[in-house]
Amino acid sequence: MQGIDKFAVAAGIVLLVGGSILAIISVFSPFFLLIYAIPAIIIGLVILLTLRKQEYVEPIKSETNKKQRK
Repeated sequence: MQGIDKFAVAAGIVLLVGGSILAIISVFSPFFLLIYAIPAIIIGLVILLTLRKQEYVEPIKSETNKKQRK
């Protein structure tokens, strides 16, 4: 196993923090920012919660590529 993808962690945190900031700003300004904040928060959470599942997908793909090359 290669470990957790650092780019996925960074992307999840950026989306989560960015969505949270947009949600807080939308309280003090027009609520149309919630249209962008809620999906960003949801996508960030999904990325962070599925990190372990992504870890197991990669070795399976690499093993099938090795079998096809033989």
